[in-house]
Amino acid sequence: MKKYNFNAVRNLVAALALVGSGSMLLTSCEDTLDLKSYTKDDVEFAFENENNADLFVQGIYRGLVHEEFYRQANTGEMTTIAAEDAFEGNKHYISNYAYDPTAPYVFGSTYSESYKKIEACNIAIHRLNGMEQTDKIKALIGETVALRAFLYFNLIRLFGDVPFVTEPLELLDIESEDVLYPKRYDRDKIYDFVIDEMAATIEDLPWFSECGYTERINRNSAYGLLARICLHAAGYSLRWDLETNSEASLHMGQREDQARIRELYTIADKALAAVIGSGENYLLQSANGMSGFQRLFYNFDQRNFGEVAPEMMWSIARLGTNVGNTTLGVYVGTPGGSQYAIYGARRALQCKLPTFYLSYDENDTRRDVTCCAYNPRALGVTTDAEVANAGTTYSSICSGKYRIQWQVEPSAAAQRNVNIPMVRYADVLLMYAETQNYLNNGPTAAAISALQQVRDRAGIGSMSIPSGQDAFQDALLQERMWELSDEFLLRTDLVRMNLLEREVGKAQQALKDLSKREGDYADVAVYRLYKFEKDENKYGTTFLGLDYIDITDPDEIAIVGRSSIPTTGTNKDNFNAQLKEIAAAHGKDATASWYVTNMFLSWDNTWNKNGRIAGGFRMGGENNQLLVGNTIAQKPTGFAENRNNYPDWIDGPFGLYFGYVHNRTELSPFANQAAGHPLVDNPRLTQLPGYPGYSGVH
Repeated sequence: MKKYNFNAVRNLVAALALVGSGSMLLTSCEDTLDLKSYTKDDVEFAFENENNADLFVQGIYRGLVHEEFYRQANTGEMTTIAAEDAFEGNKHYISNYAYDPTAPYVFGSTYSESYKKIEACNIAIHRLNGMEQTDKIKALIGETVALRAFLYFNLIRLFGDVPFVTEPLELLDIESEDVLYPKRYDRDKIYDFVIDEMAATIEDLPWFSECGYTERINRNSAYGLLARICLHAAGYSLRWDLETNSEASLHMGQREDQARIRELYTIADKALAAVIGSGENYLLQSANGMSGFQRLFYNFDQRNFGEVAPEMMWSIARLGTNVGNTTLGVYVGTPGGSQYAIYGARRALQCKLPTFYLSYDENDTRRDVTCCAYNPRALGVTTDAEVANAGTTYSSICSGKYRIQWQVEPSAAAQRNVNIPMVRYADVLLMYAETQNYLNNGPTAAAISALQQVRDRAGIGSMSIPSGQDAFQDALLQERMWELSDEFLLRTDLVRMNLLEREVGKAQQALKDLSKREGDYADVAVYRLYKFEKDENKYGTTFLGLDYIDITDPDEIAIVGRSSIPTTGTNKDNFNAQLKEIAAAHGKDATASWYVTNMFLSWDNTWNKNGRIAGGFRMGGENNQLLVGNTIAQKPTGFAENRNNYPDWIDGPFGLYFGYVHNRTELSPFANQAAGHPLVDNPRLTQLPGYPGYSGVH
């Protein structure tokens, strides 16, 4: 049997938490990360006084979520898709529900890293309970209880039933098989434990008005987190018989106790009502020439946390050159575009589905914040060159909430200084609308008001609100997509609502219809005129999006849709003059330069490249290099533009959600390729039915 050096394990975890605290300052929304680094690996030292205990708890935040959380888990939710350099690989496969535990294409790091943090939480809760129960110590217990609940919540929504331990190793029999090799534990019992524990300690946490911080959990954000966990605990998930582990027993279902389901909705409802009733949180509204939604994410990227605190209720701190800084803005962001621009030749590795981009109402101010349809390009080959923003095609729209131009200067290419958002007031309102709708068999006035607040801020307050329970729930799902895309919630929202199968089918068909310009997309314009606009070429610019004209008039199509675009001489000048006439006819600025883009071709197609050159972008070089993974961004969207075939990212062996199988891929299997993977290290841990388990010698 495997032997453990208990002291080494205990001290490693203690040191991990303490060193982590030295790289994060989580008080009063400050940005500096220069706390003294405590490295003494003695748990007694960590809890000898309130200050040390506080530092230990702060250290748990470091590494609380792995890169998988906002890379792989941010995709597959009908709004965002991985745009990697190859179809074969972990990110594209998981984005499209094609799990493979032997590759492994699973959420492997989230599993292992979460249990390290759970042990740190177990140590903290045990030790804190042994200290004098001052208000500060009670608050630290409530905070750590919430952190442990968050960790188990993430594990359950990715893997289902998972091993469950609530005591630190120092209290356990290290030689026990149950300790060394824990089995899967009933998820409903885990949910009930962490929910009851949070409910018992949440009032010991300070309100935001009492503590002033949002980079660690306060009472406001804990209520939001509690509600989120309750909705998942009450909702649907992929279930099976843990005794037989039979593949035939796989099914989407809720827990059997209907009374408990209603109780969970009630707990969530009361938690959300407490936040709303506190009056401390609200949706940011328009100011300084920005919509409320842009103001929120611009200031969040700029690290103006006091400005966004009423809405951004909890985010995980990331800043500086330490290993805890984040790649969030790399994967869920926009490319720097050019080595000659201040932003550098920095990449992005996710794209927005064009059908999602087109789903927004034309008045919705969230679209151009969430979907960035441009990227900055240098107009010369020197570092002092001017920069302009080049419009994209439908296959190269990137995520815009954490765009590079809105950020403070990154510490490095993969250290973007962007916090990781966890709980936002808009989500509180939408969850409250959901609980009210469920508990009252239809939307109440309070439910309608909550949804209306979100829509009013977005500029679509006149949109009708359904009165039926199911129709209202569908409206909430759509609103969650428009509002919360790229905030790492939607993939498992679809599972808990038991709507993933429906939405996968809808998304696949919609993308095919767009590709062929059929059905709802029959009238989508092929050609778009973008206005040539220069960029300030500095971090912190508030630039939102390019002015454009979608060309649908046959006479105008005949002008812009020519077989080749002149890039030099009189022919180019005459062509540009025609584009200005079209702009004037649409009431646009006819003194500006305009350039044409075929939205169904790839961005780097020669026709589109020549369109940009004719409009003012430089010839050659970076004009034809889009720093986004080429599985999508360098492919067309159109069926006709792809020689009367669906592009391979839309349909085919690696097309949209190619791996999805109902009653199988709603959860991730465990990795089982090598040492360090759950099924290799733990012979008592069973695999998700339908996937290969480890059969070697342990």
